[in-house]
Formats: sequence, C-alpha cells, structure tokens
Amino acid sequence: MSNVFVTDILGFANPVIVERLRKAGARVIGCDPSIAQDGEEQGVETLAWASPAELVARATEKFGGRLDAIVISPAMPAPRTKVEDLGIDELMPYFQRLAAESIAFAGAAVKAMRPNKAGRIVFGSSSGPIGGIPGFSAYATARAAVNGVVRTLALEVAGDGISVNAVAANFIQTETYYPKALLEDPVKGPKLLARVPMGRLGEAEEVAALVELLALGRSGFLSGQVIPISGAWC
Repeated sequence: MSNVFVTDILGFANPVIVERLRKAGARVIGCDPSIAQDGEEQGVETLAWASPAELVARATEKFGGRLDAIVISPAMPAPRTKVEDLGIDELMPYFQRLAAESIAFAGAAVKAMRPNKAGRIVFGSSSGPIGGIPGFSAYATARAAVNGVVRTLALEVAGDGISVNAVAANFIQTETYYPKALLEDPVKGPKLLARVPMGRLGEAEEVAALVELLALGRSGFLSGQVIPISGAWC
C-alpha cells in the first residue's frame, strides 16, 4: 500500500483525486486551510492546517515513517484584475498561497523521502501561464513559478529516486474555477466553450487519472515534466 499525502483536499479537483487514489489502494492523509482540527473528512484522515514542514512531518509519522507520494494542489479563486491595478499587496497573496507554500511542501516532502530513496512529488498547477490568460497576471505568474521549479527540483532529487512533475490543468469544470452556472449562461457558456479546441470542459476525473499515474503508476522514470491537460488549448 502506498502512502500519499494530499494538500487542499477540499479544493479544485482534489476530492475526486483523493477518492481515485483511495480506490487504487493508497492510504491517503489530507489537509486543507479550512480544517482547524485533526479528524476525518469524507472518510479520509485529516490534519489541522499548519506550516508545510509540520504537516508533512506529522503525516510521515502517521504513515510509519514512509511517505511515498505527495500531491500539492492549492486552489485559489482569481478574479480578473487589470495589471495596472496590481500592487505588492495584491500580488503577494498569490505568491504566498500558490507558489511559496507549494515549494515549501515539496521541500518538506523531499526531506521525508530521501532516507527511503524513493518518492513521487506531484504539483497541481495550471496551464494558464503556458497559454496566457490576460487579466490574470497575478494568478498566472504564481502558477508559472511552480511550473518553473519542476525541472530544477527534478534534477536536484533524481539521484534519490524521487520524481517531480506538475499537472497543469485548465478548463476543468469545478465550482472553484468554472462553475456550472457559468456553463448554463446562454451567452457566457458558449463563449467559454469556443475557447477550448475540444469544445467542452474537462472533468475532474480526467485530472485525477493523470495524478494517479504520476503518484502511483509505473511512471517513476518520468520526471521534470509540466503536463498540460486543457483540451488541446496549449
């Protein structure tokens, strides 16, 4: 049985990812900024929100000292904002939540994985900074920071048997980013779908399938890759 720690288990496609990992036989422990006490969420053991280092250390201890994989997938709503309206105060929450926190989780995971000479790190990121999303500079830049660290981190830990990859999603139907109400809007819905070459939004299950491959599947030799899942948009 593989031991997998999943961050932000209540955000984006993460509930579906957790369920898929569990069905594949993994033991999953999760955390989320909204969880203030240790407990259980939808049948998954959860830890109270704390620093990345503390959370990973506690999860590893509960796993009996072996962390096989971590899925780092923060979700954060991103309202459209003109770049001229972005100051330091507006930018920093995105860098803190999406970039700095994610990289800190990865560093803590490496510390736990190195003694076992094995591990999988999977970032849940975005293809937005690859294809470009005007009006969302703060969000895109923070996600780009995560995409940008994948190759460097993969090289740093390859000798320890640890793989590092990112699932760069966009146009996935979730209530965080593309709520059903938007799709059902007679004007906005068709306009949105017209931007996607496949003519539809992706499903959370499709993201979960890719995460499962990277976290549990025979993909250990695959590392340093940012993999878009966006209906051929990029």
